[in-house]
Amino acid sequence: MAKDIDYETAIAELRRARRIALTTHTKPDGDALGSIAALRRWLLAQGKTVEVILPSPAPSKYAFLDPDGVWKTVGRDVDFRTFPAPDLVCILDTCTWLQLSGVEPLLHYSCVPILAIDHHRTQDALADFLLADPDAAATAVLIHRLFVKTSAALDSETAAYLFAALASDTDWFRLPSVDAEILRLAASLVEAGAQPSAIHENLFLNDDLSKVRLLGRAIETLRTALDGRVTLMRLTQALFRESGADVGDTENLINECMKVRGTQVGLLLIESDKDEVRVSLRAKPPIDVLSVAEHFGGGGHRRAAGARLKGSLDQVEAAVLATVAGALGHPESAWPPDARPL
Repeated sequence: MAKDIDYETAIAELRRARRIALTTHTKPDGDALGSIAALRRWLLAQGKTVEVILPSPAPSKYAFLDPDGVWKTVGRDVDFRTFPAPDLVCILDTCTWLQLSGVEPLLHYSCVPILAIDHHRTQDALADFLLADPDAAATAVLIHRLFVKTSAALDSETAAYLFAALASDTDWFRLPSVDAEILRLAASLVEAGAQPSAIHENLFLNDDLSKVRLLGRAIETLRTALDGRVTLMRLTQALFRESGADVGDTENLINECMKVRGTQVGLLLIESDKDEVRVSLRAKPPIDVLSVAEHFGGGGHRRAAGARLKGSLDQVEAAVLATVAGALGHPESAWPPDARPL
């Protein structure tokens, strides 16, 4: 059972271990990878041996966060049968089994403690130590607080990693989670050497052509539901084949739904080849889509959440819209029996 801890305990666990494995969720995003990059740099300065193990490949635009090219991906660079057991596993930006597919062997080493550092509200009892703040705008905020507790001086590289993480999870400081504290933190990172223009270019002006093609095709599927209060898009396997894109190229795609006037909830449905549909949800205050995701075994934040369901696109769409209707105050229709959580 995970035990909630304070920053001093997290620091003590990190300092106690000599060999540390850092990991995060599938489809790693800027917050996860920037936080990993910053924490790894601090740990290396402490003389630690650090391995970064990703459950799925990082999009190429995040290569600037791994200048040494040391990140390893499950199924490509790592064989857990021969992988040396670490003294500590540290999970960043998630604490749910659903998002850790592929790294289960790393988490099941006998007698190896697990530290999770996360800012999501949904958490499974998978860590021995849990440092969490669901009100934080990004996991990078927790990593920065950890550094402050150690009186660590931020160099320009670490500041850039944290700035990239913070900018990613706030959609370049546009989300409701952004307040004066976040802007002061961003300013302090710039003062420490982070260069916003270069980071913006890497994060938002650095997509593969296949992703841009996917964006165009995805926008063509946009439509509204529930009296215009929901805007949704659907991505089929055929669409991925035609564009040459993959699931990793869907990061932030749901933001297109939120651009439509009158939208309170954005819904992105992604078809897989396993009779499975990935569901992403976004909402404007005061709508809570975390409750919708949790209804289907998923999780996340109140304004940004997700889940994975078995069933066809049509079945999953009907099921999710019925539950979203309840969140919006509409009479909730029946849950189609063929769409069910994984």
